[in-house]
Amino acid sequence: MNDVMTAPGAPLQGVSIVIPAWNEEDRLARTLDRYIPSLEARGDPFEVLVVIDGVRDGTAEVAARYSGRNVRVLRFPTKLGKGGAIIAGMREARFEYVGYVDADGPISPEAMYGLVGDLREVDCVVASRWVRGASGVQAEPLFNRVAGRAWNFLTRSLLFLPLHDTQCGAKFFKTSVIRPILRTVTLTNRAFDVAFLYQIRKAGRPFREVPVHWTHDPESRMPIARAIPVMLVSLLGVRVMNSRVGRRVPPKLVHWFVGEFGHS
Repeated sequence: MNDVMTAPGAPLQGVSIVIPAWNEEDRLARTLDRYIPSLEARGDPFEVLVVIDGVRDGTAEVAARYSGRNVRVLRFPTKLGKGGAIIAGMREARFEYVGYVDADGPISPEAMYGLVGDLREVDCVVASRWVRGASGVQAEPLFNRVAGRAWNFLTRSLLFLPLHDTQCGAKFFKTSVIRPILRTVTLTNRAFDVAFLYQIRKAGRPFREVPVHWTHDPESRMPIARAIPVMLVSLLGVRVMNSRVGRRVPPKLVHWFVGEFGHS
């Protein structure tokens, strides 16, 4: 890659990787130790933006230890929600490609660069655990798999998203394409992925779902049973607010909905 793009004001050539990190003191170092050496060895420009919001542990201190290795630490005093942390990180991205991965590092560095490579042909690349060619190191619990399939059925039925897996923790985009789209996303909870992908599709931007070799972390912070009701209400909210009915919804009600469910 060249050092900079030729267009004035355009993002630098390279990749920005956002990692939302809420109380990830015990997992973050392991993920950074897995990704950074591979990124450095590749030699292409990169940055890792660790977004720390409202934490109660030593996550910030762990991230700060890597500040000399192209790691930027963004700290927020209050909890933004997973989606809010991702949005904050992507807004700060300096490079032409930007994406986010979960703090447990669900995919390998090689798989990550495979996703980035596909951005030469599309604007959005979604890692998938459920398309042909995908494989996993450790199977998810049965409840997780059933809940995931049910969620996928609902997203395809209500939002017409032609994807098999919206929740795999790795997605990459062209920075110049998604920055204006970020302004249209109000949900910042764990339903952020579908809200964001819905707006990308609504904008007519091409995307691709790519199988990956992924790792399930049995110590996942995702409280699926508790998250299901909020995510269902959020999904219905996305559908309603982007329909003809949504145009008649009073702004006060929208603000209440976002405040009640948007960051949960």
